[in-house]
Amino acid sequence: MKIGKLFNAAAVVAVLAGFTTAGAQEIKLGVIAGMSGPGTSYGIGIRQGAEMAVKEINAAGGIKGRKVSLVVVDDASNPAQSVTAMQRLASDGVDLIVGGWGSSQVLANMEVAERAGIPYIVVGATNPKITTEKNKWTYRVIFTDSVQAEQIADAAVKRLNMKRIAVIHDANDYGVGNRDIFLASLKKLGVEPVTVVSYQSSDKDFTAQLSRVREANPDGLAVFGTIPAAPAIMNQARDIGIKARFIGTGGLANENLMTLAPKGSEGVVLTTYFHEDVDGEAKAWAQRYVKEFSGGSQPARPVLAAWEYRAIKFIAQPCLASVGTDKEKLRQCFAGWKGKMFGVPGEAYFDKTGQLIQESVLVEVGGGAFQAFKGK
Repeated sequence: MKIGKLFNAAAVVAVLAGFTTAGAQEIKLGVIAGMSGPGTSYGIGIRQGAEMAVKEINAAGGIKGRKVSLVVVDDASNPAQSVTAMQRLASDGVDLIVGGWGSSQVLANMEVAERAGIPYIVVGATNPKITTEKNKWTYRVIFTDSVQAEQIADAAVKRLNMKRIAVIHDANDYGVGNRDIFLASLKKLGVEPVTVVSYQSSDKDFTAQLSRVREANPDGLAVFGTIPAAPAIMNQARDIGIKARFIGTGGLANENLMTLAPKGSEGVVLTTYFHEDVDGEAKAWAQRYVKEFSGGSQPARPVLAAWEYRAIKFIAQPCLASVGTDKEKLRQCFAGWKGKMFGVPGEAYFDKTGQLIQESVLVEVGGGAFQAFKGK
């Protein structure tokens, strides 16, 4: 089955921070993400994207007359707690799940969804092990580390003309996965890194690692990690005199990068999951999103919010309208989905592993904002 058109029913529902006693006719959409812990800035964006999509759907009459209720759970950005959170969603009888942030969390929680037979669309984790032919119920809409790390390696060598590249990476699944693919890609390009160092997600002082980087005198420094460690690394690198240009993958695609490292992040080049300059519809959506969520405790961050929104509006909604909430039929509909959505060049589709195949996006930080990369 191919669902190529967006059903123009758009949406709003009250978000429940826990569980709902919604009537049997409601469609129960589970959202799992880290709204506390180190992934807070990402998790809040995921929740807001879901709120915006469901609000529009319900305002337009729901899906075939059925309202959508959100069941939002916080996994505290912790793998063990993520398993418990997913078990709660399964026990609550959600019809499908859209969310998930952090490769370690998703690698742990997806097993629950697989055993329970619940369709699960992942929007915020990139480890290649998440999408394999062994999985029946798990799909992913953002680029894998393999795509992103290969792309940034190619850009570093061919477009940024970097000769001496150092790597600093988180020791978690996300950081190690990026590191391995990036190094393999560099090797194919005939480049060996001048040094490779690691850190723990909870670290705050990176002096020892960055001292080794400084001694290697790189012209490019690949940072494979997330907020808040990544901007701290950039700040501390500049403080000790490292002048190398930073590069990275989607873990850095968070507006907090510029907030926490306003000078250090300037000029960084990275892959991203969304940028409003791709097309006019993407820009219009980003403006609506920022207007709706500005003034909150944290700035509105469209990157992951966009993927949560698009996964619900462009993939989940048309499939629910077509086959209802029968989980097996819904899974099959996701597997056969193919279509276009704002901010994604060309047509996208899921491959046999459940990975969404799409053209990638490269950006750089300039003037305190993400801009489409215009390098050669």
